[in-house]
Amino acid sequence: MYDSIPASLHPLPSRSRALLAGLALAATLAAPGAQAQPAAGAYPSKTIRLVVPYSAGGSTDILGRLLAQKMGENMNATVVVDNKPGANGTLGCDQVAKAPADGYTIVLGDVGCLAMAPGLYTKLPYDPLKDFTPVSLVARSPLVLTVGAQSPFKSMADLTAAAKAQPDKLNYPSSGTGGPNHLGAELYAMQAKVKISHIPYKGSAPSVVSLVAGETDFGFLTAVTIDSQLKAGKLRALAVAHNERLASLPEVPTMDEQGLKGFQADAWFLAAVPAGTPQPIVERLYQEIAKALPDAHVKAKLDAMGVLPSASRPAASADFLKVEVAKWRQVIKTAGITLD
Repeated sequence: MYDSIPASLHPLPSRSRALLAGLALAATLAAPGAQAQPAAGAYPSKTIRLVVPYSAGGSTDILGRLLAQKMGENMNATVVVDNKPGANGTLGCDQVAKAPADGYTIVLGDVGCLAMAPGLYTKLPYDPLKDFTPVSLVARSPLVLTVGAQSPFKSMADLTAAAKAQPDKLNYPSSGTGGPNHLGAELYAMQAKVKISHIPYKGSAPSVVSLVAGETDFGFLTAVTIDSQLKAGKLRALAVAHNERLASLPEVPTMDEQGLKGFQADAWFLAAVPAGTPQPIVERLYQEIAKALPDAHVKAKLDAMGVLPSASRPAASADFLKVEVAKWRQVIKTAGITLD
């Protein structure tokens, strides 16, 4: 009202008018609905939803439930797992990308929906590098180069020599086109400079069966997928596709140790929130994840699954995601793979 009155007729001195204006602004910012940064101490004040973009029972779901339980206990809050499967994990990721950026919706994404999908789909409804703020890399599940027990290949060198001698003859299974065990094998083909053939199956179980039966020559599968058949003596692990050995397979050397320097093909898991989530909340979530992973119960479960706890700060996790997106985009382009 006072702003419309000429200064010469204003009933209040200029200093008093400035004070009133400041008080009015403060009242506006304090009003309900004002866009103020939430105080870290006030978070969380309601249920946190941890979206797992895959069906219940899989590796992502098991890890998500372990994490949700431990985070909830440590934060004295309710953290619920919400399975949103579909379209190779992209459905759940898309829902989180479009959720409110308030820290109450988190996605536990994986290498598939966050790093491989951008190269596989030309019309992906979200951009992992723009629509999410990474909170923390959570864990890595390195792929294991595996053959049937009756295979003549005793090492990665044996396999590579045979593949070079007979281009396109050796074949490998996958749980589906565009998945980690498909692209892990294609990364091997690129780095070892060999030509191999892909046989897609509907799921991991048929892939394992094909190796046991000798229908396929080798495969890149996770340790938890092959565990029972390894123990039964029906499969043999030749190498771990990581830069360190697994606690569950301490006798199996890495591919790096066997000559493919720097080779890594992990089915990793990363927690992220919608872009724009306040930094204090991102930091709080990172701290809770970093606190949950070393827990004895959690670590024992992950060791049994052949999964390596791998918490990293938000900035480092963002850098990691950029590198992984570029890496798998190149593999996909070189192999000429598309899911459109």
